[in-house]
Amino acid sequence: MQTNLAERYANTADGREAEDILRKCVHCGFCTATCPTYQLLGDELDGPRGRIYQIKEVLEGATPTASMQTHLDRCLTCRSCETTCPSGVDYGRLADIGRKIVEDEVGRSWMQTLIRQALIVVIPNRQLFSVLMRLGQIFRPMMPAPIRRKIPQKQTAGLWPVREHSRRMLVLEACAQPSATPNVNAAAARVLDRLGVQLIAAKEAACCGAVAHHLSDHDRSFDAIKRNIDAWWPLVEQGAEAIVITASGCGVMVKEYGHLLADDPLYAEKAQRISALTRDISEVLSNEDLGSLKVRGAKTLAFHSPCTLQHGQ
Repeated sequence: MQTNLAERYANTADGREAEDILRKCVHCGFCTATCPTYQLLGDELDGPRGRIYQIKEVLEGATPTASMQTHLDRCLTCRSCETTCPSGVDYGRLADIGRKIVEDEVGRSWMQTLIRQALIVVIPNRQLFSVLMRLGQIFRPMMPAPIRRKIPQKQTAGLWPVREHSRRMLVLEACAQPSATPNVNAAAARVLDRLGVQLIAAKEAACCGAVAHHLSDHDRSFDAIKRNIDAWWPLVEQGAEAIVITASGCGVMVKEYGHLLADDPLYAEKAQRISALTRDISEVLSNEDLGSLKVRGAKTLAFHSPCTLQHGQ
């Protein structure tokens, strides 16, 4: 795809990256066949190819519109299009760049701004989210069915192993997961304990930064990224084998730390190392001898591979 970027974007890091991505696109349209929003709405502007054209127009000087913003907002960032693309177009990164530019130019209504800021402030705040989740669970039985289905029932985490092992891995506790599904990380710790691996949570690490990043608040996202790197780095230097992620949406974000901070003189090298160490729990287990788990009986297990694991990692 030929490009002719406007001067105000041509000499910026985001502009250069976007141009490299755009030039890989050959207009084939294979991506539309696997895009959920295009399949649902049937509008070219709500598919990857249409969104690529809209971002290209903005980068070449066209004035962003509220309609364009809506089409970009509808993207689920599932990245199925990236798996389908024969040319290797990094659509996820292009969408992040385009959304940020359009966000800065078009703005939002006061209601949209309030909702988005609430998401950015509440979800990454583990303590605040925990309180609100608990209140929701208390009043869950009284709520209408559509709302009740969205609130997970209270779960217990179970015991976290206390044995120490020579092999150690870190785990991201994240922001919403400890309140919504606290049993996930604890179960992972118990499984790894039986495999001779000690799973450690760095207390200072928190939200991976994805919430703010996908809502175009990149400054706050980068702050979260740097906080996590600072929290993990001493343990990485002490020999932690991996950073285990049990939420794939967080995993795809942490694996991009190296790319997102590539131009940061203080964090670029550390971010690359953190991304290289990051593993989804399924990746960790696939490289271990699971015989020591001694699973009893013939059982049929169902495995759901989320889009951010299939296509983003």
